[in-house]
Amino acid sequence: MAIRIYGNLYYNYPSLQFPLFGIFVVFASWLLGTQYDKLKFLSEKDSLTTLYNRRFILDTFPKLVASVDRNQKKLILYFIDVDNFKIINDTCGHKIGDQVLHRIANVLMLHSEKKDKIARWAGDEFLILSTCSDTRQKEMRISRIQDELKAASQEFKLEISVSIGTAVYPDEAQTLDDLLHAADQDMYSLKSDRKLS
Repeated sequence: MAIRIYGNLYYNYPSLQFPLFGIFVVFASWLLGTQYDKLKFLSEKDSLTTLYNRRFILDTFPKLVASVDRNQKKLILYFIDVDNFKIINDTCGHKIGDQVLHRIANVLMLHSEKKDKIARWAGDEFLILSTCSDTRQKEMRISRIQDELKAASQEFKLEISVSIGTAVYPDEAQTLDDLLHAADQDMYSLKSDRKLS
């Protein structure tokens, strides 16, 4: 009705005629909006896991840093690497490998806060950026993730585990690259400890 009145007032369109032009405008707007949403999703999200992608994290990191500086909090970066993922892909196939990655993504989402940014960083690498004031939560979160993956291992009938390294802004590093490097070093030292024990 509103479209008919608008068309009649501004375009001298007969008020009793079928509002074909108005329907076309509404449909075109809906179609463009849908395409925009799809493009936005593809630019920010990983299509397999629906987690954020590397590009989104690179764009978002400066805003997160500004926010934690303003609120005098800390930013914890969790760097997560799937253990022996190549073996899973080689022995079980890429379809199972994809299912494992999807399950790990769900576990990470389950054990994260709503405000956390969770991303698939690369093939079998994930990343969580978490703002908090208490860094003691790190070990609890890592433990919960590992426990959940033990349950997933039983479901898939193969060993699913991850190695998780962490780094804290601003205590251990100031830039994203430096945080990633510190978390990567932490992760590899944990892997080395596991091999020795």
